Amino acid sequence: MRNAVKVGELIATTDNAAAIGEKSQDIVFASDKLTAYLTARVTFLEQLAAGAIPMHIILANFSGDASWTRYVAGIEQVFEEVGLLCPPIAGSSESNMPTLQSGLSITMLGQVHQKIPVQCEKLMWYTYGLPLVGKEVLEQPEDVAQLQPIFHAWREEIVQQVWPVGSQGLQAEFSRLFGHSEVKTSLDIEKSAGPCAVILLGIHPEKEHLAQKLFTRNFEKCQSLKRF
Repeated sequence: MRNAVKVGELIATTDNAAAIGEKSQDIVFASDKLTAYLTARVTFLEQLAAGAIPMHIILANFSGDASWTRYVAGIEQVFEEVGLLCPPIAGSSESNMPTLQSGLSITMLGQVHQKIPVQCEKLMWYTYGLPLVGKEVLEQPEDVAQLQPIFHAWREEIVQQVWPVGSQGLQAEFSRLFGHSEVKTSLDIEKSAGPCAVILLGIHPEKEHLAQKLFTRNFEKCQSLKRF
């Protein structure tokens, strides 16, 4: 599993955002709904990477009571995009102390859906989306990997493995997948991908043609591995 923890029979994934939101001292200004959407999006993708679908959601809100409803709306948007009912959302808000900057954390507990395991080396690997961070995510939403086709391809087993790329960049994720290796791609492999703006997708060779019809933008096949 990637950034996931097994808790009994459930899979736990989490992500957070700080100094991003609607408060005057936030570093990046974005609506609370969008901030929660992007945070929940990462957490949802980590569930897919672990072969799970979320069943419960825990929201920790450090921005004050007024942000709760907007954060919930952002979380619900993730599930609307993929055509799933949003699981129950529980949690708490910091209401005793006013904070100067926004902050939230989203944890999802998911149930594993059994899939036939396939070795990474036997899959064809593609990047989907572009590595974007901060304001780039807000300015280039069309270049952020879209949830709907990812989930559809995962559910239909066109994609065997979803592997989100976050702040450490593509090279760090390549190394986690393949050991001390560099995969050739036209993208900047050292740049942060922020809220998983780019995703690595492992596809069975026999289903490449289906994936190429489904992912029509910023979908690039990774070239041969180079050991170092």
